[in-house]
Amino acid sequence: MPHVLAWLGDHARAADWALAVLLAAFSVNQSPAGIVLSAALAATVVARRQHPAVAFAAAATLEAAKIALDLRPGITDLALMVLLYTLAANRPRRISVAGLAVSLLASAVTVVRPAAEYGSPLFATVIGVGGLAVTAWVLGDSMAYRRAYYAALEERAAQLEAERDAQARIATAAERARALQDSRARAVDESAARLRRIERDLHDGAQVRLTALAMTLGEIRECLDIADRDSDPVRMLVETAHQTAKDTLAELRDLARGIHPPVLDRGLDAALSALAETSSVPVVLQVNSAPERPSPAIEAITYFCAAELLANVAKHSAATRAAISVWAQDGQLVMTITDNGIGEAHLVPGGGLAGLLHRVQTVDGRLSIDSPAGGSTIITIELPWHA
Repeated sequence: MPHVLAWLGDHARAADWALAVLLAAFSVNQSPAGIVLSAALAATVVARRQHPAVAFAAAATLEAAKIALDLRPGITDLALMVLLYTLAANRPRRISVAGLAVSLLASAVTVVRPAAEYGSPLFATVIGVGGLAVTAWVLGDSMAYRRAYYAALEERAAQLEAERDAQARIATAAERARALQDSRARAVDESAARLRRIERDLHDGAQVRLTALAMTLGEIRECLDIADRDSDPVRMLVETAHQTAKDTLAELRDLARGIHPPVLDRGLDAALSALAETSSVPVVLQVNSAPERPSPAIEAITYFCAAELLANVAKHSAATRAAISVWAQDGQLVMTITDNGIGEAHLVPGGGLAGLLHRVQTVDGRLSIDSPAGGSTIITIELPWHA
């Protein structure tokens, strides 16, 4: 049986032709008109898979013709049941219910014929045909339900597979984002550490040697003053060299301070306090303590942003006072700098605020400006606690 069902599934067209021939074979003992109508009825089975509604309509029409010609029912009439099953299995329920009604109506018309003409056995046969129609419809409708159910299961499985793929892609993207974030954090921290090494090297190496050179030149100048007061050209050269050494030392100290202010080694609070004390505009500083210090790179960015903003306040705002507030919020370091100046601060390509924005964006920070004309300027900087 499994082999037969498999063959029928693989050769559906041939199976329909065989069924049509088998049904037509039972019409050979009928009248010529019955043979023609029964053969045509059997032939409708061939088209049931491609055009189930059309085939059923044709079969119903042929059945109506047989009733009109007063032809007796036969085995060939089972073609209508086959087509009703196919209709219920492949078309919407409202169409298949209409087909069932047509089939039951055909049975009812046959039943109400005079019993004397057909006899009791035929009456029972017609009743059986009606029950067979209902059975065919129920089987076909069940097949349609199973097909829809399996299709829904397949669609759901496809959706679940798509969701799993999407979740896998999201997880991969999140993992990639975490890896990039960790890589960027390492790069920022390594850059900050490298700058601190450069600052220490300048402070402990070049600055020390330049200081020693300046002191030596100073001693040479003093000796020349004592030993030979007529050596003006030599004295002038020594004084020039001494001044150059001192100027170079000052520039080198400024350079080292710009790379990494030594005051940051004592913490952000101390560094900002030093900025506030040296500002030409009076500054009120408020730093809320946190359980742990931010990473060195974040402290350096905060310090340099504060220094740049205080310089802008002194140069452009015409303010008489300023305030710096620093606190921790949701794992971020937030700093606001407020002044009572003339306002109208805004981002300009290549300007100081644009440079600050670029600096904070290197660690996924944010900078916002609230500076109405004639009002106070509030600049807020949000930085991650760790780069």
